[in-house]
Amino acid sequence: TFILLLNSGTSKNYAWASSSSSILAEFGSLHLEFMYLSEITGNLVYKEKVFKIREVLMKLEKPQGLYPNYLNPRTARWGQHHISLGALGDSFYEYLLKAWIQSGGEDQQARQMYDEAIQGVEKKLLQTSKSGLKYFADMRYGRLDHKMDHLACFSGGMLALGAQSLPDDRKEHYLTLAKDLGNTCHESYDRT
Repeated sequence: TFILLLNSGTSKNYAWASSSSSILAEFGSLHLEFMYLSEITGNLVYKEKVFKIREVLMKLEKPQGLYPNYLNPRTARWGQHHISLGALGDSFYEYLLKAWIQSGGEDQQARQMYDEAIQGVEKKLLQTSKSGLKYFADMRYGRLDHKMDHLACFSGGMLALGAQSLPDDRKEHYLTLAKDLGNTCHESYDRT
C-alpha cells in the first residue's frame, strides 16, 4: 500500500510490504479507477499513468508464469515471491477482467493478461483437498502454502464472469471450477 503526501506530491510505501514494495492488488484497483477517471474527465493523463504500470507488468518475467504480490517501484523488480489470489493479489486478477469489460471488449491486452494469469494460477495453484474441495493455494518462493484466504472466495464469481465470453467447452470448465470454489468457501464457513 502506498501513501501519497499531497502537500509535497511525493509518495512512499509501507516498509512491511516487502521492503517498501508496491502491492499487486493495488495495480488492478488503480487501473480500473484511473481509466474511469480519464473517461469522465476527458483527461487522458490518468489512463496514461496506469498503462505505464501495465506495460511494466507485461514485460517482466513472471516466476513460473505467475504474478508475485510485491513489485519494487524503484527497481521494477519483484519483491518477495509470494503469489496469492487472496490478500495482496485479489483485485489485480479481478480488475484485469473488469478492465476488459469496462472497455466494451476492446482492451484485448487486459483480457490476454487475465486469461494467461488464470491459466497459470489454475496450473500452479489449484489444489484439491483430501475431502474433494477445490481451492487456490498460495505460493511462496516456489513452494505451495496449502491455504486459501477468505479474500480468494471472490474467485468463483470472477471465473464465472470470465467464462461467459468463452467457447462452450472452456465456458463449462470454468463454470464448474467457479461452482467448486464457491462450494469450498461455503463449506469453510459451514464447518467453522
